[in-house]
Amino acid sequence: MNEEVVLKKARARVLRLLAYRARSCKEVMEYLERKGFSQEISESVVKEMEKYGYINDDRFASDFIAYRKARGDGLIKIRYELQLKGIDQQIVNEKIAENFSPEEDFCRIKEALSRREPVNGEIDQRWIGRQVAYFKRRGFQDGLIIKALKEYSYFE
Repeated sequence: MNEEVVLKKARARVLRLLAYRARSCKEVMEYLERKGFSQEISESVVKEMEKYGYINDDRFASDFIAYRKARGDGLIKIRYELQLKGIDQQIVNEKIAENFSPEEDFCRIKEALSRREPVNGEIDQRWIGRQVAYFKRRGFQDGLIIKALKEYSYFE
């Protein structure tokens, strides 16, 4: 097939993909390769989409962090997921520094704890363990979780 026709098909696929949500460069590259496009075609289309501003890892990281924070995720989980999406480590570190502070995460944990009161009002070791596991799965730091639980007098 003519290279220009293949490029046109690849562009159309990427634009259709980006219509759903923003993607990282790595995600787009992997998508094109799964669809059978050569690495050369994939790189060409990704560079073109970056040039036009349709793909921007910096903007993607900022938007991803805002969305995941609103969902209740913590720093550790968000950092890991950005790395999985192929965002450059320098961008990840910059965006994490801009968007996270221990004080803010501590407040987010306390707020979530206030909505997670035990049904029968009894706080026991089992309930505490479930809260620790919940916040660890959400990607919060151990020290902040324990500090929040202590402040709520859930531990001796």
